[in-house]
Amino acid sequence: MIEKSGVFHPRNHEAEMCYGGEADLHKHVTGCKKNPGHKGFIPLKDFNASCLPSRYHGDDLMSETIKRLAALTVQVKTKFTSLERPEFYRGTQVPYPCYNDTGSHVMRLGNGRVCDVDKYTESDRRGTCRCAKCQVSATPSKVWGEVYVLTARHVVFDDSEARQTRCVLGFDDNKSPGVSLDGWEVVGGEADIGGDVCNLKYVTCDLELIDGLDKMWRRFADLCREVENKYRRFHDVDKLTVIVSHPHGCPKQVSVGLWTHNSKRNSWYTRYWYTTCTCPGSSGATVYRMGYDGLWYQHPHSGSTCVS
Repeated sequence: MIEKSGVFHPRNHEAEMCYGGEADLHKHVTGCKKNPGHKGFIPLKDFNASCLPSRYHGDDLMSETIKRLAALTVQVKTKFTSLERPEFYRGTQVPYPCYNDTGSHVMRLGNGRVCDVDKYTESDRRGTCRCAKCQVSATPSKVWGEVYVLTARHVVFDDSEARQTRCVLGFDDNKSPGVSLDGWEVVGGEADIGGDVCNLKYVTCDLELIDGLDKMWRRFADLCREVENKYRRFHDVDKLTVIVSHPHGCPKQVSVGLWTHNSKRNSWYTRYWYTTCTCPGSSGATVYRMGYDGLWYQHPHSGSTCVS
């Protein structure tokens, strides 16, 4: 996924690199050259249907869909850069993001979206919980769950990075620091360099969190299908495109724009360009294209054609 028409270069990825740790973030916000003042970003608490094009004003369905998307959006904090990152994309001389940081513990911030939840009990014979707390407990929980998060592969490349990645749910404003999950692994076969897609697995025995996310995810999937049925005839007319992200590591922001054109990469992936606002820190955020089914046609934000 690429923002804005023009010539995209992978060095314009939008993971926020914090070489001085989180203390860098205020400097990055105030010194942002891509979007000084950050116009076009709407704090989540201020978002409603009136922020959308006039066709959708007063539409509770659209408003709820985007708010559910926001509830499933997470901040991804990675504290390691894998030694296995390639220098170039396969078969090219195009540099791969963050190769020069391999082996380092530079903090990298991006986003993801909860895309599935599994819950296990003793009867499932899947053993006990493997979260950090349970690994050092004499009585690890026998009821636990796995949370799957879709992000961009340049944000989290492989298991070595996933194990040092924290997923923060519910960082909606500065008064809500959110709930953290520590990474476990990249789901086998679901990390793609060319398509820039990675599916992470998190493990937890917080059953209230597991049940809440499962209910939220299922509702979001249903809402996307309802929107598709209601607005199918407009999805290639309005081209409405919404992104919920954590630009510069800030609390959730909603941005609204439209996709301008696309090009088919292969039978599985189509690359899109869009005007929806993003900034460093927005990488991995789900690009919601109105009217397309939420399960298959939403992909992570990869980068910008603008120099940030």
